[in-house]
Amino acid sequence: MNKSKSIHTPEYSDLIDWLTGERKRLGLSQAEVGESIGMSQSDISKMENQERRMDVLEFKRLLLVYRISDNPKLKRYVQDFFGVGNAG
Repeated sequence: MNKSKSIHTPEYSDLIDWLTGERKRLGLSQAEVGESIGMSQSDISKMENQERRMDVLEFKRLLLVYRISDNPKLKRYVQDFFGVGNAG
């Protein structure tokens, strides 16, 4: 029985693509992002190429680096991803 891992789902791929696009839109290199969150450029590359899973704490740090509080589109995407609306 061959079960694929969640890293290969379209939903996960879309999330990674969105985050990669945000990094590029902000003009940040993989090395800059890695340094900001205590990871190597290689780790960021592996996450963006879906060779390495992103854990929830890494996701939180990425959202801070990508300025989620000042980015309504990213905030809406993350809310939709998790199925939560804006309570306020």
